[in-house]
Amino acid sequence: MNIIVFFSGTGTNLQSILQNEENLNYKVISTFTNNPDASGIDISKNFNVDCKILDHKEFDSREKFDEEINTYLQKLNPDYVILAGYMRILSNILVDNWKQKIINIHPSLLPKYPGLNTHKRALLAGDKLHGTTIHYVTSELDAGPIIRQQSIEIEPDDTIESLTEKIKKLENKIYPETISNL
Repeated sequence: MNIIVFFSGTGTNLQSILQNEENLNYKVISTFTNNPDASGIDISKNFNVDCKILDHKEFDSREKFDEEINTYLQKLNPDYVILAGYMRILSNILVDNWKQKIINIHPSLLPKYPGLNTHKRALLAGDKLHGTTIHYVTSELDAGPIIRQQSIEIEPDDTIESLTEKIKKLENKIYPETISNL
């Protein structure tokens, strides 16, 4: 199974996906970022994987940017597009053209806490559990069919930072496994 991994920042999930590639049922044929300063670019280079860099700030609209991405995807024709810390909402151009082929990981137990600041929201609500959700991407933000969820207990002394680290570790473990079983 051929995949392309999209990222916007540090690339911790990207690194986990690439490190586990040999032992699992997928091949990363390319990576993509909208951020020319993303640390994940170096991770791609370290694993000798081509990285397409398209700065979204150079486009007039989300649709024009996503049309360019769609052209890139059509050339490579991956089985799946894996969003791993990709911090852009996809337009219908991509969602419709790649229906049931775009997978995202979100740091909450959806449908709880779609969008941003999930760890803070879980702590403020006094939740006992928090976690991550892997789901198909649809035109509605963080609302696509769920593929897998995994939770952890929130400890009384957890902070946004400690919860962020716990969830990253969990995601780094389960995302490659889940991709392999698509």
